[in-house]
Amino acid sequence: MATDVSGNISNQNDLIAMCQVYGWDPLFMSKEQINIEWDSFFRELEVCRAAGEWKLCEELLKVAKRMKGKLPVNYSSQLAQYAASDLLQQSSRYSWFESLPGWRLWFNKHRVSDALRQILSGQNLEPQVFCFDSKADFAEQWCLEMKYWNTQQKHELVIALGNSASLLDLFHPGISQCLEESTLIVARTNKQIVLKAIKQSPLRSRSDYEKSILKAWALDPDCDVYLDLLRKVVAFRLRQTKQYGLLADEFRREIVEFEVTKKLVRYLMQAGSEHAS
Repeated sequence: MATDVSGNISNQNDLIAMCQVYGWDPLFMSKEQINIEWDSFFRELEVCRAAGEWKLCEELLKVAKRMKGKLPVNYSSQLAQYAASDLLQQSSRYSWFESLPGWRLWFNKHRVSDALRQILSGQNLEPQVFCFDSKADFAEQWCLEMKYWNTQQKHELVIALGNSASLLDLFHPGISQCLEESTLIVARTNKQIVLKAIKQSPLRSRSDYEKSILKAWALDPDCDVYLDLLRKVVAFRLRQTKQYGLLADEFRREIVEFEVTKKLVRYLMQAGSEHAS
């Protein structure tokens, strides 16, 4: 694959072809629109980011920056939100270290406090509960700092701190617990962004949306959000088809649960047969 696929992009069809090179089937960019439709472009970028398509995000940002002169003024602020360096840093667990001056020196336990300040300063934040006393248990203090930012809903920051802890020889049960919790929250939030985009996409059907919900549920069955989304899909279809007639009014909730259960069982059986074959 070429290292700079974005170099020859001149219209929306070129953008779509580039997405397909990376295995991404666009949700909002249509071939019917020859000129780049920037609203669709930034919606696509948001979904790619949520889906973890970091390399494609990088290429899309290169396109936007090359065409900055053609970019409408009202989209300039959106472009500023997506710094290519930030996306690249998130694409690798530890790449933020390589952006630090003399980064190898940070892997010294005596420099843990400096590393913490450096990580937080990337988001214009400062340590809140970390005790900088040289006699303090830095692993425990690192854990407490992670817990604080977890309560502030700064889950991507918690993940960065958690991933960095092992490189700094910091080990504590609370670090692993916070990292696992925030990782799950971020993953679920991103998945909901993707599902919402599929629902709103003019290039996807309701059937595509339903299949995506079922797949998300199968990978994370403890998340009730996916079941709630599936219930809404089923309820909508029941209203449209009037399959159960007058019973639908009196036993709506029971019928919805029945249909949802049928879909879940059917999906699992189909997945099981495909796996067996």
